[in-house]
Amino acid sequence: MNKPLRLSVIVLLLTVSACGWQLRGTGGEPSIARLHLHSTVPGSAFTQILERYLRGSGIELVDSAGKAEYSLRILEENSKRRTATVSASARISERLLEEQVEYLVTRPDGSIAIERSTASVERIYEYNEDNVLATEDEARLLKNEMYNDLARQIANRLRHVKRPTADNAAPTSTP
Repeated sequence: MNKPLRLSVIVLLLTVSACGWQLRGTGGEPSIARLHLHSTVPGSAFTQILERYLRGSGIELVDSAGKAEYSLRILEENSKRRTATVSASARISERLLEEQVEYLVTRPDGSIAIERSTASVERIYEYNEDNVLATEDEARLLKNEMYNDLARQIANRLRHVKRPTADNAAPTSTP
């Protein structure tokens, strides 16, 4: 590699690292160490993806609210699928998928850390009535991507919750 090209690459890398740019999902240390996750639909595909995402972010999921710094309550999951566009021959050409999750975050004392909020995402995909199976497979893959986006939105919101101080930390159980 010649010197000017090598120097350009080094300058580019220094510039990118100096501006605070980082890969998605590398947001540093999570602000919450232990979290209790409660969902109205515990075995749903979204809940499983959210659990995996939170664990991957360095958050320990605990089985009771008493052991956690905060509780994340998934209140409602909504899915909608509707026609987005119609062709000149009055046939569906694109469909719209919408996913919404309502949640709130509470402290161990029951006070609210994050008010009831909604995370939502939409995607449009081509609908091919001649190949319905492939279209449904595409919709299923999109839905999985959407669940990942929703989990990322919620995790980003959790990063902004301040870690409990010693006077409002989660109580520890003593025998």
